[in-house]
Amino acid sequence: MAEKSVFISKTEYPFFEEVHVNIDWFGGFAMSQKRKCQIGLHQNFQMAYPDEKVLEISSSSLMSLGMKLSAMNLSKRTKKGLTTVESAFQSSRIYSEGAKTVGPFPDYLFLPGRECKKLVKEASEGMHSYKYEFDGMTFYAPVHHISQFYDFLYLNALMEPENKAVREQLLQGEFTAFTDLATKSLNCQARSAAIFVGLVSAGLIDEVRDYVSYLKLFRTQANGKADGSQAYEHVQLLYKDKVKLFSPIVPCRFHKADVEAYYAEHCSMLTNHKEEDNYLDLRCG
Repeated sequence: MAEKSVFISKTEYPFFEEVHVNIDWFGGFAMSQKRKCQIGLHQNFQMAYPDEKVLEISSSSLMSLGMKLSAMNLSKRTKKGLTTVESAFQSSRIYSEGAKTVGPFPDYLFLPGRECKKLVKEASEGMHSYKYEFDGMTFYAPVHHISQFYDFLYLNALMEPENKAVREQLLQGEFTAFTDLATKSLNCQARSAAIFVGLVSAGLIDEVRDYVSYLKLFRTQANGKADGSQAYEHVQLLYKDKVKLFSPIVPCRFHKADVEAYYAEHCSMLTNHKEEDNYLDLRCG
């Protein structure tokens, strides 16, 4: 049994809600195993939230849109040129431990996302990142919005011309909830996608383009501190490394046998290889 997150879009601040779902876990690194976990998560979630339409954002997503929306693949403009959201994020990190500080890592900006992440992790040696420097802007990780910088990159990336087709596919698909089974990080592309859809629905998405208006939208001062007590309104804070949820945990009612039967019926044409067309919408279209 495992407990996994689903991020639901909201039209009011902070523009998402995190829900936890219990699922039967399928171990192993095979694509089929990851996708069975995804099916269990989505089916159990929709038993409790039948009106939501959910999408996994990762390379193992059942839908090709989920792969395209991955931070490893999503293009991001910088003052120095075009990179990915993942590389922009990782290369901007600043770590600290006592008197020791490392980062940012501008030399890694244009490396592939996975390579950039690996090198930054090696350089930081288990230290904690507390600040980010990107295109002359400084971001922090405020308690009321720990993923603020990551979200800024992801939201702005989706607004840029290079990602127009992906953005339109996301909005036309009318997805309202998102998952990313691969990550345990506080910075999560599924959360960012949920916020994006929430902001679009609220008519506020243009506020993310500017540094000042973005911080104001998320009730944060330039020094990273909360801008008044309203910054904590509807915010699910971390408590002893766990999110203090608003909603009860969704129980597991769609079990392993149900997942196996669903996979056999709907996904038998998929393989365990990372092929460009190895997604339900492309194999069945």
